[in-house]
Amino acid sequence: MRKTARIAGAAAALFLCILFSGCSREPIFRQDYMLDTIVTVTIYDKQEEEILAGCMELGRRYEEMFSRTKEGSDIWRINHANGQPVEVSEETVSLLHTAIDYCAKSEGCYDITIGAVSELWDFHSDPPSVPDEEAVAKALETVDYRNIQIDGNRVALLTPGAQLDLGSIAKGYIADRMRDYLASNGVQSAVLDLGGNIYVLGGKPDGGDFRVGIQSPFNQSQLGTVLVRDKSLVTSGVYQRSFTVDGKRYHHLLDISTGYPVENGLASVTVVTDQSVDGDALSTILFCLGEEKGMELADRLGIAAVFVRENGELVQTAGMGLS
Repeated sequence: MRKTARIAGAAAALFLCILFSGCSREPIFRQDYMLDTIVTVTIYDKQEEEILAGCMELGRRYEEMFSRTKEGSDIWRINHANGQPVEVSEETVSLLHTAIDYCAKSEGCYDITIGAVSELWDFHSDPPSVPDEEAVAKALETVDYRNIQIDGNRVALLTPGAQLDLGSIAKGYIADRMRDYLASNGVQSAVLDLGGNIYVLGGKPDGGDFRVGIQSPFNQSQLGTVLVRDKSLVTSGVYQRSFTVDGKRYHHLLDISTGYPVENGLASVTVVTDQSVDGDALSTILFCLGEEKGMELADRLGIAAVFVRENGELVQTAGMGLS
C-alpha cells in the first residue's frame, strides 16, 4: 500500500544543495558553464586536479554530441538533415533508445521530438513573448517519437520539420558517464551537480551518507533533507526556466497535447534513482502526468519521489524519506 506524507511549507524546491557537514578533509572542486547550466564536480577523497579536469572535459565532449543548438553536434545534424539518415556515435544511439523507451512508457506526455515546439519558446529573450498559436499548432504536427528511424548508427526523422530535443534526459546520461569516469579513476566520494541534477558517488569520507537538502527558491529555506549514497536526485519544476507576460507565468515543461506549459497544480517533482538518466526523464514524466497518475507510476516503478503543489504542500512516496 502506498504511504504518503503531506507537509505544509514553502513552494517548490527547484535545486538541490549538498550539506557538507561531517566531511573530514577539504574537498577539491571545479565549476564550469556547459549544458546551458553551471556544472560543479566536487571530490572528497582525492586531491588530484587532473581527475577533475578530465571529468569536465568529458562533459563538454558529450555536450558536443547531444546539444540541439551547437552546430555540428549529432542532434543538430539529425535535425538539419531534412529526413535523410545521419551517422552518429554509438552513445547518441544508446541515449536515443533509452529516451524512446521512456516516450513509450509515458502515456503520451513525453516525446523527444518536441524540438520544433520548444524552439518557439525562448526563455532567454528580453522582453519575453508567448509564441503564436498557429505556429505552435503547426509545430505540434511534427511531434511523434515513433517516426524516429534508427538503423545501426544511422538516425533519421521521418516527419518533415521534426526536431529532436534531448534536454529532458541528456544531463542525466552525462552525469552517469561522469560518475563512471570518476569511479574508474579510483574516486569513491564525490558529488556531481549538473544544474540541480545531482549524483552522489559513494558516501562521505567518514563513512556516513551524504545529506541532500531540497531547497526553496524563494527564501533559501529547506523543505527537507534525504540521506543518500550512490544515488541521483533530479528536480523538474516550473521555476527553472520561465517568464511572466500579462501576469501569467509560462514555464518550459510543455504539454504535448497543446504545445503550451503544463497546468496541473504542481510546482515541481523530485525523484531519487540509481541512474541519473532515469531520474532526468522520470522527473519530467511524473510532473507532466500530474500528481495522481505520477504517484501511480512512481509506485509502480518503485521510484522515490516528492511532488510539490503550487500551494506549497508536499506529497511523497513512502520510499522518499524526506524529513
